[in-house]
Amino acid sequence: MGTRVNALTIAVSILFAAACAVSGSLWLLYRARSISRAEAAYGLTTPHLPQIATAIGAAGGLVIGFIILYFASVTARFDPIEWVGRAAYVLVAGASAGHLLVLARSGHHLWREHGAWARPRGPGEGTLGHRRLRRLEQLRREHRHALDLRSRDDELVDELVSVLGTPLLNVRRDLARIPFYGYLGTVCGILLMAQELGGINEATETFQVLSSMSRGLVLAFQTTLVALLAFLPLRKVTDYMVEQLGHLEDEWTRARHEPVGEGT
Repeated sequence: MGTRVNALTIAVSILFAAACAVSGSLWLLYRARSISRAEAAYGLTTPHLPQIATAIGAAGGLVIGFIILYFASVTARFDPIEWVGRAAYVLVAGASAGHLLVLARSGHHLWREHGAWARPRGPGEGTLGHRRLRRLEQLRREHRHALDLRSRDDELVDELVSVLGTPLLNVRRDLARIPFYGYLGTVCGILLMAQELGGINEATETFQVLSSMSRGLVLAFQTTLVALLAFLPLRKVTDYMVEQLGHLEDEWTRARHEPVGEGT
C-alpha cells in the first residue's frame, strides 16, 4: 500500500511539474506572438523566437512547479501567511522568465543592428538601420531646408529607437517590482515570528519556540535574497543594452551628415 501511495505521489508530482512547464511555455508563446506582430510592422523578425519562448517558459514553469512541490512536501500544517510569503518565490520566477524573453529578443537585434551598421555597404534589408537610411533618403528629397530635415529626421530616429528602446525601458521599469516580491516574503516571515512570540507562555518550551520562529526568519531573509539575486543580473544586463542602444542612436543621428548609403 505504501509503495502504491509513493508511486501515485511521484506520478502526480511529475504531471504537475509537466503542467507547470506547459503553462509557462504557452504564456511566453503568447507574448512572443505579440512581439512578432510588433516587429512585422518594421520588417523585423527574431529567429527561433517561438522556440526561445518555449524553452524559457518551460524552464520558468518547472522552477515554479518545483517550488510548490517542495514546500508542499516539507509542510506539516497549512499556514496562509507562510504560503503567501512563499508565493514570493513564484512571482520572482515568473517575472524573471518574462524579462528574459524580452532581453533575449532585444540583445539579438542590438547585436544585429551594430553588426549591420558596421558593414562597408551599410545595413541590409530586414534591419532598422536599412529602414533608417531609406527613410533618410526620402526625407532629403522631400525637405530641402536643413531645419525641416533635422526636425523630421529626429522624429524618425526617435521612432526607430523606440522599437528597441520601449521594451527595454519597460523591462527596466518592471524589474523594480522583483525586490518588492522579496519584501512580501520578508513581511510574511516577520508576521510568522510575531505569531510565535505571541504564543509564548510559561509552559512553552524554549527550543520549540525558537524552532518555530526560525521558519519565519528563514522565509524573511531567503525571499529577499532570492529576489535580489534575480534582480541584480537582469538590471545590469538591461542597463548595458540601453547603453548600447544609445550608441546605436548616435550612429543613426550622425548618418544625417553623411552621404546616403554609408553606414558609418
